[in-house]
Amino acid sequence: MAARLRPRSEIRAARAGVLLCAVLASACGPEQGTPYRCSCTFVTDFDADAKLDVEVCSKAEARAEGVGRGCAQTHAPGPVSGCSCSSVPARGPCELSACRVTPAAP
Repeated sequence: MAARLRPRSEIRAARAGVLLCAVLASACGPEQGTPYRCSCTFVTDFDADAKLDVEVCSKAEARAEGVGRGCAQTHAPGPVSGCSCSSVPARGPCELSACRVTPAAP
């Protein structure tokens, strides 16, 4: 029995389906940003300033301070009063929800 050839319209439809699946799969992945190290200050129970270093992922440098402040607030025992952030050199993209405490820089 000879193999049946598919019409071109079926082949195009199959290719379009595969392409659509690939696009949808990439759209469902986590959003990417740039990693930043932030040094944040917070007030202790004794009304003294203390420092907490965090690493966060932000879409833009202008937003990194706010993201760092939010991250630090989840780990600080007192209100965060401010953060200063700088990008992490030689690192690739990161997942936007990334937030972790890092050891203090020497």
